[in-house]
Amino acid sequence: MNTSSVIYSSYVERSRIDLQVEEANLYVARALRYVIENVLAQLSATLVVTISTRHEGTARWFEYVMNTLVYSWRVAAVQLLRFSTHFERVRVPGRKRFNLMLVDSYEGLVNSNITEDNADFDDQEYYFIFLQTRDHLIPMELGLILDHCLAHYWLHCNVMIQTADVDVLVYSYYPYTSDHCQAAYPVQVNHFDGQRMVNPTMFPEKLHQLHGCPISVLTWHQPPFVELKWDEHSNSLRASGFEIQLVEHLARLLNFTVDLINLTLIQPQFYRLANGSSEGPHGLLERRANLSLGYFRKTARRNQLLTTGMSYYSSPLVAVLQRDSYLIGSLALLTIPFEWTVWLILLGSLALQIAIRRAGLPVLELLLGQSLARLPRSWLHRLVFAHWLYAVMPLRICYQSLLFHLIRMQLCAALPVSLEQLLAENFRGVCTGNTLRMLHEMPLVAGRTESFSGLATPYDQEVLDSLQKTGGHKVFAIAGMDVTLAYLRSSSRPDSYHVVGQPVNVEYAGLYMPKHSYLYEKVDHAIRRLDDTGFIHAWRRASFVAHRRKEKLPQEQDRRRYISNSQLSGVYKLMTLLYSICGFVFAGELLLQRWRDRRTGRRT
Repeated sequence: MNTSSVIYSSYVERSRIDLQVEEANLYVARALRYVIENVLAQLSATLVVTISTRHEGTARWFEYVMNTLVYSWRVAAVQLLRFSTHFERVRVPGRKRFNLMLVDSYEGLVNSNITEDNADFDDQEYYFIFLQTRDHLIPMELGLILDHCLAHYWLHCNVMIQTADVDVLVYSYYPYTSDHCQAAYPVQVNHFDGQRMVNPTMFPEKLHQLHGCPISVLTWHQPPFVELKWDEHSNSLRASGFEIQLVEHLARLLNFTVDLINLTLIQPQFYRLANGSSEGPHGLLERRANLSLGYFRKTARRNQLLTTGMSYYSSPLVAVLQRDSYLIGSLALLTIPFEWTVWLILLGSLALQIAIRRAGLPVLELLLGQSLARLPRSWLHRLVFAHWLYAVMPLRICYQSLLFHLIRMQLCAALPVSLEQLLAENFRGVCTGNTLRMLHEMPLVAGRTESFSGLATPYDQEVLDSLQKTGGHKVFAIAGMDVTLAYLRSSSRPDSYHVVGQPVNVEYAGLYMPKHSYLYEKVDHAIRRLDDTGFIHAWRRASFVAHRRKEKLPQEQDRRRYISNSQLSGVYKLMTLLYSICGFVFAGELLLQRWRDRRTGRRT
């Protein structure tokens, strides 16, 4: 028995390099080297190479091919991962954006766990998968792999195969074509001729247009962003608003049709994400819809579950309260015109004058601006009274002027300037349930959850309406800045509200999509272009103006145009009192004059 032949047979059995002739191995290695150097290396300086097989022999053959390839290749840093069903599975966590995967089946792809590693990221990865299997198994395995790419939104996903005739072919899929929508049929996109790939574009553009395919949009009635109406003529749901204009522009740009899913019909308890659950609108988005809109504000939880592009709308959340809680009382108004130091000086000087005079009545009469019944005989006392009279006259004029000004302006005490000050004064915050869930992510609010309550409404206008019913109690509302300003402008008493200067938080709204959505790059690029050209700002301004016009009812317009009688009741009472006093004085003077005339006539 030849010992060398036995050793060589054992080596061949262990390494499985006899899967095909050496020329075919070198042919595959050249094809992979071309892909790495001319395609993947142009995208990134790093590369993750994953070997995942069911058969140990195929894994060793992959290693042999990689050794042949890497031996003469020094162009990029490589992270080599190997997975096999015969050994314990080892998890190598971390982002794997540019991937070269060597598998012998669909099961080998699943065993690599690469789907879980890239699940929490938004932008697309690149997958170049080399499938090595028997020719009669290629159609089935290829279909399963491409379906996996479609299910997990791997848009840049190519599969290279080598046939028994040593033909190296590259397949991919187009999710939207004129023949099908949201399907992964294998399409040959490249072919290796021994030196290079025939088509220089390895990852073709797949979303240049969507061929009129329906894109499901999850939304609800949230004016002025989305306004839903039922059209009786067409017996269908119609939508308008700022965000609808944005989606319609995307539909024209990418050539797709919009299929609306009305979230308003779903019970409100399903909106909540309790204990990290993905149930609610976002769970529906992951399973049924491609886009969601309707003033969905960005939060850490939503960004973790879904993908969102560039924010097209931002608005500060502000705290609004009624000034009635800080109105100065009647007694407090009497002391406000002067500080306490001035009052102490006046009281001290008054005590000094009383001590000098020993009788306080004339001094008090001069202080109140009244005339004396008789002058004192002493010139010293007359000099003191004259000095006191001329000294208090400027003070009396200033005091009366300031007092009249304060009563007329109805000034308030120092109003709060921050959310911390409101909570320190035991105010209670009211907002929508959607806003409350976002506020709970703030550390300040998380420690004072009992000070906030959410209303069962998605509209900030209804929250501001509820503020009027509190009657000046220590309650403040939290709403968006734009909605608050529009509400105050349409109110009959805009000066009765105070907007805290420091924002509670800043909201950023965006279009949400499933993780790794095909539409992410296109939507983000389109929003950037629209924002740079000013279209988003113009659409948003026009939508808000149109919404305000619809909100203004004739009664509200009359309140703004005319002053109500209740606002003039104080003036009516004052004028009635003054005319009554004048009438009594006139009647008194008339009676006194008649009495004098009668007395004079009797004497004559």
